[in-house]
Order: sequence, then structure tokens, then C-alpha cells
Amino acid sequence: MTALLAGHIASGGLFIAALLALSNELPKSFLRFCAASTGASAALAALLDVGISRFVWLGLAIVAGLWYGALRRGGGARGAFLVLPATAAIVASVLFVVTTNTRGTDLLALSIAGSLSSSLMLGAVLVSMILGHWYLVDTSLSIAPLRNGARWLVVAVLLRFAVVAVVLLYGGFEVLRVGRPADFIFSTRGLFFMFRTLMGLIAPLLLTGLIWQTVKIRSTQSATGLLYVASFLVLFGESFSQFLLVATGYPL
Repeated sequence: MTALLAGHIASGGLFIAALLALSNELPKSFLRFCAASTGASAALAALLDVGISRFVWLGLAIVAGLWYGALRRGGGARGAFLVLPATAAIVASVLFVVTTNTRGTDLLALSIAGSLSSSLMLGAVLVSMILGHWYLVDTSLSIAPLRNGARWLVVAVLLRFAVVAVVLLYGGFEVLRVGRPADFIFSTRGLFFMFRTLMGLIAPLLLTGLIWQTVKIRSTQSATGLLYVASFLVLFGESFSQFLLVATGYPL
């Protein structure tokens, strides 16, 4: 579970960092930090993984390293240089599902959607939180990148909500073994899903509204504090999601 969480952080972080770099308003130091940290996270996932999927994360770590090298040489912050990390992030999230799929084609599409939405949500909240710190050091930075990060976070949370809802309708309730409200308390799977939903989906959704409002009034310190809380909640929720994936085989 730790390997998958680290892999999703790496792929989502690399994708969001590349997208935010399109504005050409981000400092190279921030992009280098993102490339280095996502590369380290991907390398950790490759180290902890025990299956063939470790090579997926290893490849992502190599791409992150190449982007870091390009940024160190003064390039890698615009145009075609951003296509490689963004594409590699998407491919890694999809290939992980393909290489670990043991249920045939029944849940393949939903599993891919779950992997992509989890990566996007983790990447959006963590990269935006890190970006908020750059505003504390460099007050001259344009608010546009943080505003874009907040937008992507809203999109990511809504997409994650939608994927989980579809999975529930596609048989998720049955595998959770929850036939009545009391099962969400007295059933292990139901209890885990309740915590996963409350802390990993509903709470972040409420926070995204507050984050968006603070970014609109250029209160970067407040936005960064809220992003800290959102990061904790998302990490908590996705950790429970990985447990449910292992326990049920469904990307909840």
C-alpha cells in the first residue's frame, strides 16, 4: 500500500507541476524541487513494490530525473520539455493498473480511472501546498500559478468523488458488505469506508471552497495553511482507499 501511495504522489505531483509550469510564471527553484521530490517518491515506490510494476515507478523516477537535469541546465520549463513529464505521469498511473490487474477486464476501466483520479488529487493538493510556501519567501510571485493549482484541486476532488460514486454503483456496496447504516460502524470495511469518505472526500471538498476564496483575495498565507490541512486529509483518505483496494479489489 505504501508503494502505491508513493507512486500516486509521484505521478500526480509530476503531472500537476508540469501543468502549472505552462504559465511560465513559476521559479525554476520550485520546479526543480518538484522534479526532485517526485523522483524520490517514484524511486521509493519502485523500492517498496514487489511486482513487475516496480519498473513502472522506476521509469517515472528516471523521467523526473531527466526533467530535473534539464531544469538545472536552464531549460525544461516550457514547451516540449513539459510534455515528457506530464505524459509519463499519466502513462505510469495507467500501466500500474494494467501490470497489477488480476480481475480481467471487469474493473479495468474503473481501476484506471481510480488510479488517475487518486494521482491527480494527491498531486494537486501537495504541489499546491508546496507552492504556497514559495509565496512566503518570494512575495513578488504572480498569484496565477496558485490560482491554477486551486482550480486543479477542485477538479481533482470532484473527479475523485465521481469515480468513487460510480464504483459504489458498480458493486462497491456489495463488496463493502454494508446493507444498513449500522454496518458503517460495526463492519470493518464499512468503518474504513466511512472514514475514507468523511476525511478523504467530504472534508477536502469543503476545504477547496475556502482555499479558492483565500486565493481570490490573495491571502497566500491562509491558503497555504488550509492546503496543509487538506494535504493531511487527502493522504489519510487515500491511505484508507488503498486498504479498501487491497481488501475488496475495488478502487474505492
